[in-house]
Amino acid sequence: MKRNNIARSLIIFCICAILLYYVYTLFRIGSLLIYIFQLIFPVIIALFFHFLIDPLIDYFTSDRLSRKVVVTHLYLSFSLFFILSCYFLIPYLLDQCLIFYHRICDSQIMVNPIFSTFIRFLEEYQVIDYFIDMFNGWTQTVIYWVGNIFIALGISFYLSYDNLHLIEKAIVYLPFEKQGICMQTLKKLKLTTYQFMKSMILDFFFFFLMCFIPFFFINQNFAIWIALFLSLTNLIPYVGPYIGGIPVVIYEFFIDQHLGYASLIVIMVLQYLESSYLQPYLFSKGIHLHPILLLIALTFFGDLFGLIGMIFSPLLLSYVVFIGELFKNLRIGDDIKRIMHHENR
Repeated sequence: MKRNNIARSLIIFCICAILLYYVYTLFRIGSLLIYIFQLIFPVIIALFFHFLIDPLIDYFTSDRLSRKVVVTHLYLSFSLFFILSCYFLIPYLLDQCLIFYHRICDSQIMVNPIFSTFIRFLEEYQVIDYFIDMFNGWTQTVIYWVGNIFIALGISFYLSYDNLHLIEKAIVYLPFEKQGICMQTLKKLKLTTYQFMKSMILDFFFFFLMCFIPFFFINQNFAIWIALFLSLTNLIPYVGPYIGGIPVVIYEFFIDQHLGYASLIVIMVLQYLESSYLQPYLFSKGIHLHPILLLIALTFFGDLFGLIGMIFSPLLLSYVVFIGELFKNLRIGDDIKRIMHHENR
């Protein structure tokens, strides 16, 4: 009798899976789901910002200083910082790009003869065009993220201003015996998010200074660009140092062989100092996950969200682990088995 019930359940499951596949392909539900996800994606980012800024708001809020005043001042400070950064930084970036372009056009940047054959090979087989297309894709991704972040900041402002804790309000509708476990998990998520973001920002700032000082003497014209590129790619777990270090070394070898060797030695020393001293100190109270799980998360979230997903893959993986532990503590699997067993009877 038990085997018959299992066989019947498997047959029903297979039939439902086939029907769902045909419905998914015929009615293009995939496109609909992607469209819905794109609509709610700024709301998800807004919840993340609200999640992140809420401890800072609670820290400054007091009897003399109301929450709404703190929220207004914080968001005005963020907006003013962004406007001033764009006002002073964008002209500088454009000037640097134009200088680099004119130096290439005027043949002021001389390529090492060792790499001349290699560059001609790349041009012949259109490998450089492929990298240009890939860079254009990254640029479109950055524009997409910037637009969503702008919308999300506006949503998160109203969430913080009105003190709307949507997740806490949703937990209230759960059974009373399950609310405590959910609130504990939510506190863990908030604490992990705050610690991760604080450690990541400090790691980026200190590693930027560590890179800028030696590269100012190696390549003064592009020291800021190289330090910024190395600092950003260093945020990616495990593969980030290679993604950032290898192109910089190759670029310096293009210009001069001695600069290439100097860059290689500097990057190896910097990575050793960062991975052995700076990162353990900053992330000592942060996320501790198995390297295999981090590599899987790096691939999955990188494919799903691009470069941003690769940088935040440890945090997103910790969310998955906490939510999995929550489902285990709530015994949702046992409830589903009990319902299926009741229906089979």
